[in-house]
Amino acid sequence: MPDFISKLQHNTYEKGEFTDEQSRSLADTLEIIKTFPWDKERTLTDIQLTGPSVTIQDDMGNYLKIGLYFGGKYCLYYLDTDNHLYEYHLPELKDVYTVVTDFFSGQIDLGKFEKHFLSMGSKSHFQNASFEHTINTFAFAMRFVSSIFLLLLMIGSVSTLIISKPPAVVGIIFPIFLLAICMLVIYTLYLTLRFYNRSKNMYLNLSQGNPIFQFGDNDEVREYNKGDISNINVYGPYSTKGTPILNIMEIVFKDGSGIKLPGMLIDPLVFISKFKDIKTEFFSKQAEVQKSRWAFARGE
Repeated sequence: MPDFISKLQHNTYEKGEFTDEQSRSLADTLEIIKTFPWDKERTLTDIQLTGPSVTIQDDMGNYLKIGLYFGGKYCLYYLDTDNHLYEYHLPELKDVYTVVTDFFSGQIDLGKFEKHFLSMGSKSHFQNASFEHTINTFAFAMRFVSSIFLLLLMIGSVSTLIISKPPAVVGIIFPIFLLAICMLVIYTLYLTLRFYNRSKNMYLNLSQGNPIFQFGDNDEVREYNKGDISNINVYGPYSTKGTPILNIMEIVFKDGSGIKLPGMLIDPLVFISKFKDIKTEFFSKQAEVQKSRWAFARGE
């Protein structure tokens, strides 16, 4: 009987996050299923595709995922190579062992499973996700060019208005208003460019369940432990729409040291979701935010 790849997912992990992945025999796979802390992780766990589980992949690319279900039961999810998803509930681990054995022998009976009619996106719950973050130069360029286009459009509007010789009130107030917006856009463009130059070589590898994360710049990547963090400060508006690329996330360690990351590297809300039990404070006052942005832009 062949060896299949298997991997573990615990209740603190996010979609696509797995550990202890390796090729195992049937006997070793049954052993990790037996020793998995099912009862411990069953408490307050949502019943869904991502959760405490053991995932097995055969040589053809089919997946069998053993997870939790209501009433102390177990849920088996089967995903074939055509992304068809099936589900089967079993009361005891000994029943799970039988299905896993059939999976290894290539004789799994899908007639016992219930087929999901909608399975779009299901594969992301079985495959490994990447938790690496780097600056997207293309996205930066598109954002920068769009801002320049907006700036030119406003300058053109001001010029057209002045040439058309409108009434005095309109001819004075409206150009001043547009020029103020132009100055704001220029300021934002300047900061964005400085942020990009400061961050373009940054690297971050961070997931929710792993207590260790990597962060560095210019190929000097270091490992950090979440347990060494005192608190996290976020400078900038709390927003669920778009990505506030000029927000600053500051990780403060218990020894007084710290590191700073921009929203340009990782969305702030995504970032703080990786640190479930660490105190996070938001600073949104303009004076605090601008001071933090200027310091980061200057490399402080």
